[in-house]
Amino acid sequence: MTPDDHDIPSARTRPDGRRVMALDGVAAVTGAGGGIGFAVAVELAARGADVLALDLREEMAGPLEEACASLPGSLTFRVLDVTDPGDFSFPDRLQVLVNNAGIRRAYLPVEETAAQEWRAIFDVNFFGLVDLTARAIPVLRARGAGVICNVTSAAILRPIPFLGPYRASKAAVAGFNETLRLEVAPFGIRVVEVLPGPTQSSIATDSMTKRVADAVNYPPYAPMAKRLFERNKELPDATPAAEVARSIVDSICNEEGPMRHGTSAGSVGALKRWRMSSDEQLAAAALDAFGPTAAPGER
Repeated sequence: MTPDDHDIPSARTRPDGRRVMALDGVAAVTGAGGGIGFAVAVELAARGADVLALDLREEMAGPLEEACASLPGSLTFRVLDVTDPGDFSFPDRLQVLVNNAGIRRAYLPVEETAAQEWRAIFDVNFFGLVDLTARAIPVLRARGAGVICNVTSAAILRPIPFLGPYRASKAAVAGFNETLRLEVAPFGIRVVEVLPGPTQSSIATDSMTKRVADAVNYPPYAPMAKRLFERNKELPDATPAAEVARSIVDSICNEEGPMRHGTSAGSVGALKRWRMSSDEQLAAAALDAFGPTAAPGER
């Protein structure tokens, strides 16, 4: 983002010739009560959008309203559980949907992860996203334009142990995006996928960069869990949520950009390596980084 972006919220073409979408409708953001979602809601309001902030926690309405009070756009808060949206419907002026709501839970090996753990994570990260997307499409189709931005994760770009349910749910969204993009393109609707790297957000406070994975409690996986934690200490500092939000909104507004975007040097680099690497190369690099593993049959 350049310094004058906030000064030209209605611009269609920047001085460098790049086409930029004017934020002149409603931008809905799920998981807007904290972290990336909060920052995205504020960034959209700063660029003149009328923001519909959606979150489970009613108590987050006040902080959001305060953060947006002096900005060019407006903010409306509504309590919404993406796993049980009931009769929720989007306003006719919907222009942008940012599906950001997401959860992570325990960091366990696949064999120790209960079925209900998988279902709980997929309910929020995948099925909730699909439900809201399906409700948004007819509104955007009637408008003849708009953007559906689905936030996944740079974690899907390389194998990482003990993130099975989370990575699988985000990878499911990535596959969903490819089909969705084909289906809605004839209606003037763009699909954008943003893959943030480590971010200073509420979900990151319990990440595997902060503590050893729960898998450490299972002897066959303890060496890998400890090695992973040591390697995570070498990662660059997490990116502030406000910077990630600027990248997300830039991606939404860039009418000529690709579908998939990173939000930092690390996630942009990971996306580039993913595009250039085979599955075998990615797996070999991960095994080299996170090994050693327990001997076969050790328990």
